[in-house]
Amino acid sequence: MITRYLAALFLILLAVVVWQRGSVSIAHRAADNAAAARDRAMTERDAAKAELAQANTVIATERANAAKASAVAAQYEKDKADAQAASDRLVADLRAGNQRLHDRWQAAIATSELSAAAAAGALADGGAADRYESAGRAIGAADACDAQVKGLQAFALLCSGGVR
Repeated sequence: MITRYLAALFLILLAVVVWQRGSVSIAHRAADNAAAARDRAMTERDAAKAELAQANTVIATERANAAKASAVAAQYEKDKADAQAASDRLVADLRAGNQRLHDRWQAAIATSELSAAAAAGALADGGAADRYESAGRAIGAADACDAQVKGLQAFALLCSGGVR
Protein backbone atom coordinates (compact mmCIF):
# COMPACT_ATOMS: atom_id res chain seq x y z
CA MET A 1 0.00 0.00 0.00
CA ILE A 2 2.80 2.46 0.72
CA THR A 3 4.27 1.50 -2.58
CA ARG A 4 1.02 2.45 -4.25
CA TYR A 5 0.97 5.76 -2.43
CA LEU A 6 4.56 6.40 -3.38
CA ALA A 7 3.88 5.39 -6.98
CA ALA A 8 0.79 7.63 -7.06
CA LEU A 9 2.76 10.45 -5.47
CA PHE A 10 5.56 9.87 -7.94
CA LEU A 11 3.09 9.97 -10.85
CA ILE A 12 1.48 13.13 -9.47
CA LEU A 13 4.91 14.76 -9.11
CA LEU A 14 5.86 13.61 -12.59
CA ALA A 15 2.61 15.09 -13.96
CA VAL A 16 3.30 18.37 -12.13
CA VAL A 17 6.84 18.48 -13.56
CA VAL A 18 5.62 17.76 -17.10
CA TRP A 19 2.82 20.31 -16.74
CA GLN A 20 5.22 22.92 -15.36
CA ARG A 21 7.76 22.29 -18.14
CA GLY A 22 4.95 22.79 -20.67
CA SER A 23 3.88 26.00 -18.97
CA VAL A 24 7.46 27.26 -18.91
CA SER A 25 7.88 26.35 -22.57
CA ILE A 26 4.68 28.20 -23.44
CA ALA A 27 5.86 31.22 -21.41
CA HIS A 28 9.24 31.21 -23.20
CA ARG A 29 7.52 31.05 -26.60
CA ALA A 30 5.23 33.92 -25.58
CA ALA A 31 8.25 35.93 -24.41
CA ASP A 32 10.09 35.20 -27.66
CA ASN A 33 7.02 36.22 -29.68
CA ALA A 34 6.68 39.41 -27.63
CA ALA A 35 10.38 40.22 -28.14
CA ALA A 36 10.04 39.65 -31.90
CA ALA A 37 6.93 41.85 -32.00
CA ARG A 38 8.78 44.51 -30.00
CA ASP A 39 11.72 44.36 -32.44
CA ARG A 40 9.37 44.68 -35.42
CA ALA A 41 7.60 47.62 -33.76
CA MET A 42 10.94 49.32 -33.04
CA THR A 43 12.04 48.79 -36.66
CA GLU A 44 8.76 50.27 -37.90
CA ARG A 45 9.14 53.17 -35.46
CA ASP A 46 12.68 53.86 -36.69
CA ALA A 47 11.51 53.70 -40.31
CA ALA A 48 8.66 56.10 -39.51
CA LYS A 49 11.10 58.49 -37.81
CA ALA A 50 13.36 58.37 -40.86
CA GLU A 51 10.41 59.06 -43.18
CA LEU A 52 9.30 61.93 -40.97
CA ALA A 53 12.79 63.42 -40.99
CA GLN A 54 12.93 63.09 -44.76
CA ALA A 55 9.47 64.67 -45.13
CA ASN A 56 10.50 67.54 -42.86
CA THR A 57 13.63 68.07 -44.96
CA VAL A 58 11.55 68.12 -48.16
CA ILE A 59 9.08 70.56 -46.58
CA ALA A 60 11.87 72.84 -45.40
CA THR A 61 13.50 72.74 -48.84
CA GLU A 62 10.19 73.49 -50.57
CA ARG A 63 9.50 76.38 -48.19
CA ALA A 64 12.98 77.80 -48.82
CA ASN A 65 12.50 77.43 -52.59
CA ALA A 66 9.08 79.09 -52.38
CA ALA A 67 10.60 81.99 -50.45
CA LYS A 68 13.39 82.32 -53.02
CA ALA A 69 10.88 82.14 -55.88
CA SER A 70 8.82 84.82 -54.17
CA ALA A 71 11.91 87.00 -53.84
CA VAL A 72 12.70 86.46 -57.54
CA ALA A 73 9.12 87.38 -58.47
CA ALA A 74 9.24 90.49 -56.27
CA GLN A 75 12.53 91.55 -57.87
CA TYR A 76 11.01 91.02 -61.33
CA GLU A 77 7.98 93.15 -60.45
CA LYS A 78 10.29 95.85 -59.07
CA ASP A 79 12.44 95.77 -62.22
CA LYS A 80 9.32 95.92 -64.38
CA ALA A 81 8.01 98.92 -62.43
CA ASP A 82 11.45 100.58 -62.66
CA ALA A 83 11.41 100.02 -66.44
CA GLN A 84 8.00 101.68 -66.70
CA ALA A 85 9.17 104.58 -64.54
CA ALA A 86 12.28 105.00 -66.72
CA SER A 87 10.08 105.00 -69.83
CA ASP A 88 7.77 107.61 -68.33
CA ARG A 89 10.77 109.71 -67.26
CA LEU A 90 12.21 109.53 -70.79
CA VAL A 91 8.94 110.67 -72.35
CA ALA A 92 8.72 113.54 -69.86
CA ASP A 93 12.36 114.53 -70.52
CA LEU A 94 11.77 114.43 -74.28
CA ARG A 95 8.72 116.66 -73.95
CA ALA A 96 10.59 119.07 -71.67
CA GLY A 97 13.55 119.17 -74.06
CA ASN A 98 15.96 117.68 -71.51
CA GLN A 99 16.60 114.70 -73.83
CA ARG A 100 16.90 114.51 -77.58
CA LEU A 101 15.92 111.71 -79.91
CA HIS A 102 18.50 109.95 -82.02
CA ASP A 103 19.06 111.61 -85.40
CA ARG A 104 16.89 109.04 -87.18
CA TRP A 105 13.98 110.10 -85.02
CA GLN A 106 14.87 113.76 -85.36
CA ALA A 107 14.67 113.68 -89.19
CA ALA A 108 11.03 114.70 -89.22
CA ILE A 109 11.80 117.67 -87.02
CA ALA A 110 14.71 118.75 -89.23
CA THR A 111 12.67 118.58 -92.42
CA SER A 112 9.77 120.34 -90.78
CA GLU A 113 12.03 123.30 -90.08
CA LEU A 114 12.69 123.75 -93.81
CA SER A 115 9.44 125.51 -94.28
CA ALA A 116 6.83 127.00 -92.06
CA ALA A 117 4.13 125.06 -93.86
CA ALA A 118 5.87 121.77 -93.18
CA ALA A 119 6.37 122.78 -89.55
CA ALA A 120 2.69 123.62 -89.19
CA GLY A 121 1.76 120.25 -90.73
CA ALA A 122 4.09 118.35 -88.39
CA LEU A 123 2.67 120.04 -85.33
CA ALA A 124 -0.92 119.67 -86.44
CA ASP A 125 -0.74 115.89 -86.51
CA GLY A 126 1.14 115.69 -83.23
CA GLY A 127 4.21 114.13 -84.83
CA ALA A 128 6.64 115.18 -82.11
CA ALA A 129 4.38 113.89 -79.36
CA ASP A 130 3.95 110.62 -81.25
CA ARG A 131 7.70 110.26 -81.63
CA TYR A 132 8.22 110.92 -77.93
CA GLU A 133 5.55 108.38 -77.00
CA SER A 134 6.97 105.83 -79.47
CA ALA A 135 10.47 106.31 -78.14
CA GLY A 136 9.22 105.94 -74.59
CA ARG A 137 7.30 102.77 -75.46
CA ALA A 138 10.31 101.29 -77.26
CA ILE A 139 12.67 102.03 -74.38
CA GLY A 140 10.09 100.86 -71.84
CA ALA A 141 9.46 97.62 -73.74
CA ALA A 142 13.19 96.92 -73.95
CA ASP A 143 13.63 97.59 -70.23
CA ALA A 144 10.60 95.42 -69.38
CA CYS A 145 12.04 92.62 -71.52
CA ASP A 146 15.38 92.96 -69.74
CA ALA A 147 13.59 92.72 -66.38
CA GLN A 148 11.66 89.66 -67.54
CA VAL A 149 14.80 87.94 -68.82
CA LYS A 150 16.60 88.64 -65.54
CA GLY A 151 13.64 87.30 -63.57
CA LEU A 152 13.36 84.16 -65.68
CA GLN A 153 17.10 83.56 -65.47
CA ALA A 154 16.99 83.92 -61.69
CA PHE A 155 14.06 81.51 -61.49
CA ALA A 156 15.80 79.00 -63.78
CA LEU A 157 18.92 79.24 -61.63
CA LEU A 158 16.78 78.67 -58.54
CA CYS A 159 15.06 75.63 -60.10
CA SER A 160 18.36 74.13 -61.25
CA GLY A 161 19.72 74.29 -57.71
CA GLY A 162 22.09 77.18 -58.29
CA VAL A 163 22.59 79.81 -55.61
CA ARG A 164 21.77 83.42 -56.28
